[in-house]
Amino acid sequence: MENTALLVYAREDIEKNRWFIGRLTDLAAERGTKLQLITPGDAREFFSCVTDHPAYVINRSRNAEISRAFEASGIPSFNNPDTILLGNDKLLEYGFFRGAGLPVMDTVCGDTEEERIAFDPPFVVKHRRGHGGSRVFLAGSFAEALRIMNGTDRSEWIVQKMCDEPGCDLRLYILGGRILAGVLRRSEGDFRSNFSLGGKAELFTPDPVICGQALKISEYLDADYIGIDLIRDGGRFVFNEIEDAVGARMLYEVSDLDPAALFMDHIYEKTFQIAENGIK
Repeated sequence: MENTALLVYAREDIEKNRWFIGRLTDLAAERGTKLQLITPGDAREFFSCVTDHPAYVINRSRNAEISRAFEASGIPSFNNPDTILLGNDKLLEYGFFRGAGLPVMDTVCGDTEEERIAFDPPFVVKHRRGHGGSRVFLAGSFAEALRIMNGTDRSEWIVQKMCDEPGCDLRLYILGGRILAGVLRRSEGDFRSNFSLGGKAELFTPDPVICGQALKISEYLDADYIGIDLIRDGGRFVFNEIEDAVGARMLYEVSDLDPAALFMDHIYEKTFQIAENGIK
């Protein structure tokens, strides 16, 4: 598959990301590469391809096994499978943050019994694999949290202490081991601050300690392009989530950066280095 690369999106995410898909496709074409959009279901036909390998894979599907399969065939994947796995499981993220000694909100797995929860309501109830503010709920009691999780596997949820400054968070965009920008998001009428849910956004420069901690996360994961979200509690920022398939809409809105172009520059630089080192 000479001069071809793959862009993987879940079918349900394609339409709302049409502009970003088009931008990446145009940028690849400028570099002489046809970027082919496929879904996770289409990906399996490429796994066993011995000849005509795609040059690289941009995996925005949140499916770590797709990246694992391509990398096993020597094809670079952006992001790598470990980053995708961690960035799409909130329970793993909180365990990772705590293990790294980073400040976080108290969090337990959704199947924890009420008497073992060491913090008081209200609770934030999140599905482990939700994204973009989806499947995130506010519960005023443990009984309400149970109603939210009713009919599902409770181990697929987390229950979290509510921060004391809801509706405000900071996203750090990290590309190739450097912080592109920080964006502070606020919502007037929702405890979730997501830009896609109507939150307001502005550029913000956090203190060097926060930046250093976020960069260590990126370095540990060898992440290519991620977002790290922090929320406010007790007058400080605490780590909240890692966004693997981090969007770019908000960054285009509040800055003159072109994250798609910077991402593509990073992809070609890293792919070239891999090829030069004889890995591919």
